[in-house]
Amino acid sequence: MTLPDASCEPTSRRLIFFAAAVIAGAALVAYANTVSAPFIFDDIAAIVENPTIRDLSSLRSVLTPPSADGVTVSGRPLLNLSFALNYAVSGTGVWSYHALNLLIHALAGLTLFGIVRRTVAATRLAAHAFSIALFSSLLWTLHPLQTESVTYVVQRAESLSSLLYLLTLYGFIRATASNSKPWSVASVAACLLAATTKEIAATAPLLVLLYDRMWVSGTFRAALRARAWYYAALALVWPLLAWLVAGTAGRGGTAGLGVGVSSLEYAISQLRAIRGYFGLAAWPFPLVIDHRGTLSFASAAAALPFALVVVALVAATIFALRRAPALGFCGAWFFVVLAPSSSVVPLLDTMFEHRVYLALAGPLALAVAAAHAWLGVRATTVLACAAFACVGLTLNRNADYRSEVALWSANVAHTPANPRAHFLLGNALLAHGQPAAAVPAFQTAVQLKPDYIEAHNNLGNALLAANRVPESLVALEHAIRLHPLAKTHFTAATAFAQLGRIDEAIFHYDAALRLEPAYAEALYNRGNLHAQKNQPQAALADYEAALRIAPGFVDPHLNAVVTLISLRRFGEAAAHGETAVRLRPDYAAAHWKLGDALLELGRLADAADRYREAVRLDPGLVHAHHNLARALAALGRNPEAIAAFERTLQLSPDWAMARHHFARTLEAAGQNARAIAEDEAALRLQPDFPEARAHLAQLRQRAP
Repeated sequence: MTLPDASCEPTSRRLIFFAAAVIAGAALVAYANTVSAPFIFDDIAAIVENPTIRDLSSLRSVLTPPSADGVTVSGRPLLNLSFALNYAVSGTGVWSYHALNLLIHALAGLTLFGIVRRTVAATRLAAHAFSIALFSSLLWTLHPLQTESVTYVVQRAESLSSLLYLLTLYGFIRATASNSKPWSVASVAACLLAATTKEIAATAPLLVLLYDRMWVSGTFRAALRARAWYYAALALVWPLLAWLVAGTAGRGGTAGLGVGVSSLEYAISQLRAIRGYFGLAAWPFPLVIDHRGTLSFASAAAALPFALVVVALVAATIFALRRAPALGFCGAWFFVVLAPSSSVVPLLDTMFEHRVYLALAGPLALAVAAAHAWLGVRATTVLACAAFACVGLTLNRNADYRSEVALWSANVAHTPANPRAHFLLGNALLAHGQPAAAVPAFQTAVQLKPDYIEAHNNLGNALLAANRVPESLVALEHAIRLHPLAKTHFTAATAFAQLGRIDEAIFHYDAALRLEPAYAEALYNRGNLHAQKNQPQAALADYEAALRIAPGFVDPHLNAVVTLISLRRFGEAAAHGETAVRLRPDYAAAHWKLGDALLELGRLADAADRYREAVRLDPGLVHAHHNLARALAALGRNPEAIAAFERTLQLSPDWAMARHHFARTLEAAGQNARAIAEDEAALRLQPDFPEARAHLAQLRQRAP
């Protein structure tokens, strides 16, 4: 048995173009409000903080994505390459990432259309093949359950691997319909590429073999005998996947037996997940990005109804494969595609909506075919209404992605018992400068999960940012008792420093550095505290240690300049300042500090040039204006110095020292009356200013 060549149907080419236009156009409308949706959640580590996508010319680096901490691109080189292409186009501008995600999704919908059309043409519903294919693909493309795989950028892993999975099956169908070796080669290539994108490719050879048995060869034995080389080539996907996954150490500890959940526990949790996927397919509400905390069962008895439903569905699928192959294949499609994430292999997260992206095609195709079998041509009206409804629902769901705060607020509203959702809402609020609003989110997270170390830590951060420092320390000390982390000690040190308790702050920086010796920011901050305690040698040692770890960290260079000037090591100070300017030529403070070192070295003209650049970059940098005035005065360029002093005092009229220095420059310019006025103003601001008092006395003695 071979599939009919559906391309031979009358007017099929015109209809195909019509279908393609409808599917692509509808997808564009449904996702029109996503082009500016920001990066969220795992997007940050996989895209924004991913150094391997920065340089497309370094292909070896691009094809070796980060493998630590379960980053989404780990062990997925084709996915990483796709992000590198986006980065080459728009950097971290989101529009190109969303455009490519939508293109992949639309292509997957078109490929599904081709699969369904050619398959239904071999069944008793052949007369409805075009309509069934169109509405199966259209509903799959527009279904709001798909939004997570399209709008959430990093879940391109799901949509791209699914496109390649579909192309694997489509290539097989075309190869068997026309006995074409190129289509067979294309099918194998798509399968191997799918493996470099996500692990769902592991089931592609099995689904193709099942399809072959159902619609082409009649038996598994005949299928394997007729296409032995083809299936041997498809089977290469398994060692390839094993090699890719092995290099990620269990996907950074997020998959496998090391995640802290047994295979049995995970399998039981999937009873609720599978029921949830079916429920969301039929009634897509509520849709949330994180279902964690909603899948556990209080007892075995509570899990029993879910187990009975899943077992009944699996049994019905097996029965239908014998008696009603088309119906059975749709059921098998769902379970086979979902198997890598919903079986006995534990994953850290038990349910995500993107996991059902490709699996959804089976139940939807079955529903569309059933509608045609029951309603005949009237099915098109019903299904068209369903498609319009899906557009509205998808637009509505995509609106949640307009900001992290909106997304996690919706998640919290629908899953109030989910501690991670509250935690991530708190993070979003904190990142958007709303620490007071973030505090209750973190408090709820720790109430729901008292041992939630990260939530305790970030509660401390939020309280600190909200200037509730004593409460912050309570939260941080609780987190340290649960499990000491370097970042928690770091935040505690920051809180103690704000309270002026310098020794306790240094104690916590020391603790952070014992846990994480390469913590450059902790070294830098501890150095600042040593400087406050007038311990310049200790401060300098910390700055230099921070720079050995992070040579591109500019601020330790700047504070090293200040410290070295205090130690009268002006040449070394200038060297640090020059490095800072080279690292950050657009950083006003770098030019200012280099100017200070050059001023001490007596290189007045060079110092003046640095100060001019500093105030050009930051016109409000009052100290740079002041020191520019001093350098110009020392060069004897009094009119320019007077202008610089006037600008200084416009910015800081209550600065007594600046007024006294201005008085000396006015004296040198022969403007004694103005000089007297400036010294008098300095003394009104700072009565115990001996230099100003002595200079004023000299000026008055010389006055006529």
